[in-house]
Amino acid sequence: MQVAVTSRRFAYGTTTRCLAGWFLGYLVSLVSSIVLFMFGNIPPHEPTTTGKFVLVAIYGVFFAVLAGWIGAGFSRENARGIGTAIAFTILVIAVWSWTETPLHVHWSQSIAILLMAPSAFVGGWLRRLR
Repeated sequence: MQVAVTSRRFAYGTTTRCLAGWFLGYLVSLVSSIVLFMFGNIPPHEPTTTGKFVLVAIYGVFFAVLAGWIGAGFSRENARGIGTAIAFTILVIAVWSWTETPLHVHWSQSIAILLMAPSAFVGGWLRRLR
C-alpha cells in the first residue's frame, strides 16, 4: 500500500513540474513578445519593414528556444513533451489571433507559426540532450 501512495505522489510531482515548466516557458515567450512590441513601438497588425520583420523573427526565435529550454528544465525526462506543449501553445495562440483579425496583416503570426513554435520544440529537445 505504501508503494502505491509513493508512486502517486511521484506522478503528481511530475505532473506539477511539467505544468510549471509549460507555464513558465510560455510566459517567457509571451512576456518577451509583449516587451518587444510595446517598447520597440512595433505594431504587430500593421505592415512593417523588412528590417523590423527580421529583427522580430530573430528575437522571437531566440526567446522561443529559451522558453523551451527553461520550461523543459523543470522535468528533463519530459523535456520533449514540455517543449512540444509550449510550441503547441504558441501555435494555437497565433492561429487564434490570425482568425480573430482577418482584415489585418499577419506577419507577426506567420513568424510565430513558422519559426517560433518549432523553435520552442527545439529548445525542449536541446534541454533533453544536455
